[in-house]
Order: sequence, then C-alpha cells, then structure tokens
Amino acid sequence: MKSQSTETPTNNAADEEAIRAILRQMIDAWNRGNGEAFAAPFAENADFVVFEGTRLKGRQEIASFSQRIFDTVMKGSRLEGEVKFVRFLSPQMALLHSVNRATLPGETEPSPGHDSMQLYVVTKRDGEWRAEGLLNARIVTLERQYFLDDVDALPAENQRQVTDLVASLKQRRQAKKGPGFV
Repeated sequence: MKSQSTETPTNNAADEEAIRAILRQMIDAWNRGNGEAFAAPFAENADFVVFEGTRLKGRQEIASFSQRIFDTVMKGSRLEGEVKFVRFLSPQMALLHSVNRATLPGETEPSPGHDSMQLYVVTKRDGEWRAEGLLNARIVTLERQYFLDDVDALPAENQRQVTDLVASLKQRRQAKKGPGFV
C-alpha cells in the first residue's frame, strides 16, 4: 500500500506575495467602486458565493454584480481587510483566508454587522495566480446567532413587530444625529 506524503507543498515568497496581492487588488477596487477591477483577480470561470448565498459564475457576472452594489447600496462604502493565512495545497494551488470590515456610506467606523471572512481557492496558470472560487461569509457571534434564531422562531406577526421596532429605533437614532447627517 502506497503511503500518502505529509510534506508541505513547495512554495516561494513571490508566489505567496502574489496571492496576498489578490485581496489588496479587490479592496482597492471596492474603495474605488470599480466592479470590473474588483473581478479582475478572478479566473474567467470562477465561482463566488456571496455572504447571503447568491452564487455568481464567471468573472463577468462577478463584475456586473459588484458594479450594481457599488452604484447602489454600497456606494461610498470603504473596505479594509487582512490576509489571515495562505496555505499551499500544491505548487499551483493554494487557499487564501481573509477577513474584511466595511464602513458603510455615511458612517465613520466599520459596522461589526458587516464583518466578513473569505476563503479563496487560487490557482497558478501561465505564471499568474487567480481566484477560482471565493466563499464570503458574515462573521456572526454565537450570541447574535442565538438572537437571530430566536427571532426566526417567532410567528410571522411577531417577526414583523420586531422589524418595525428596529426601524423605529433607527429613525430615532437618525433624528438625534440631526439634519444634514448622511
């Protein structure tokens, strides 16, 4: 019976730096609101699973989706992030794990409710590293998840009441900040 090797695949500093640059390129593109540049580090037929489960297939779909959110709900937002690790699976394949924090339009600090983590599968083809797959997931504390589970367990009418209460509290907060606050 052939034994499986437990050796770490060979890699070099230049490859790791090129992989880490993928996240920097995407953050820069996000902060410029440029969907095409955001999608550029992806392989032509890449898969991207967005935090709420939407699956995007291919660089063009990733670019179009990104541009729509940059032009609407995330217009003017800022993204910051860091690579947690790069793990080589082979000389041509690696995992990249990162975390990101978004500062929403009109806010001055990142919103913890928008903190996310990503797991990329990246491959090297023709000397270039590209993202083949990306799974983006929100970071949710166990306490917050329990709260969301409790809300989900309520009857529909009570869920609407919770939603209405939250909307009312947000309006009050907005009113306290005064006119001209964006």
